[in-house]
Amino acid sequence: MKITTRRLHLVAAAICSSISCTNSFMLASSSTPVRCRSNALQLSSVPEEAGQQSPAKKNQENIMEMASIAGAEEIAKLDIQERTKRAMLAESVEDRIFELVDELEQIVEKNNGVLEGDAREEAVELAKQTKALQTQYDDLVNGRPSSLLELGKK
Repeated sequence: MKITTRRLHLVAAAICSSISCTNSFMLASSSTPVRCRSNALQLSSVPEEAGQQSPAKKNQENIMEMASIAGAEEIAKLDIQERTKRAMLAESVEDRIFELVDELEQIVEKNNGVLEGDAREEAVELAKQTKALQTQYDDLVNGRPSSLLELGKK
């Protein structure tokens, strides 16, 4: 499982938000200094597979990156247990989104970019699932209520 900038944002926001880190530096996994200001982190890292992602995956990565950055301030207001739970759930949702993107790309490739009949129906279903998971991910990383947080509660 690769660690992406977005995951670093989630984990760092969960950890750093309870610590005052105004105008301080932290070391990221790439040994690059990271500036931390007002409980919001700005991380920079080099993608592990630079140049090897498909346009669809890059787009999905950007969508999730922007969602996690936008939600950092709200997440910082939550207690550590809530932040940790949200980060773990968001990571699972993210993994599933990328699995669905892979499946969709395989369908498109298998059909030479022309989706008809069953292939089209399958692609539409995968797209709907992806959209639903994007909504769940966005809720998790922005501190909004999520049905995923209620799973397992009795």
